Amino acid sequence: RFLRLWDSRGRLPYDERPHDEINWRMLYVRLTEMHAVELVALTLYEWPDASFDVHRDLARHLWDEARHSMFGEAWFETHGIDWQTVPHDLSFASYPNTELEPNERYALLYAAEHTAMRRDGKRAQHEAAAASGDALATLYQDFDWADEVLHVHLARRVLLAHVYETTKELDEAADRLWEAFDRIPEADRALPRSDWWDEFYAGVRSYSTVSPR
Repeated sequence: RFLRLWDSRGRLPYDERPHDEINWRMLYVRLTEMHAVELVALTLYEWPDASFDVHRDLARHLWDEARHSMFGEAWFETHGIDWQTVPHDLSFASYPNTELEPNERYALLYAAEHTAMRRDGKRAQHEAAAASGDALATLYQDFDWADEVLHVHLARRVLLAHVYETTKELDEAADRLWEAFDRIPEADRALPRSDWWDEFYAGVRSYSTVSPR
């Protein structure tokens, strides 16, 4: 079904690009968030002794990640692009789900989402979508930003209540987990196949139309 199952998304452009291209990049990232769904789902399943509150928070988080992936799917289909042909990253599910304990998996996800709270993270993504004039991309990024803020709070609440004693301890553990994980996509991005984005975007530019308000 999926033509390219990798351990990364390849080398994506994070330099100065047109707003339309940033929209495509971010909605591609949304599309490929199913690895986060798998991470949270197995964390939920393999943490049976956690409290109801933990299971409730994880279930909410899981649904949000699934919805984000559907944002990307809807965007690609709206623009007539087969979303099964682009690279899909497996490592953010396969590594934590086979190498880490449930609470460590959630701390790894916290590391990713906490980083996105920087000024050049979710805020910048939303601003780029708004500047493009594309109402659909802006709506999706608005939901995504709000969800990620909530996820950071959920992860802190769960992990500080049941695993770590202080935010400092949590942040340090999350950083260590991320450093260990990041070697996998970094190695994958070193492969020649990783330079796929420019060709992809050149092929979809003609499909780019501003969604109606």
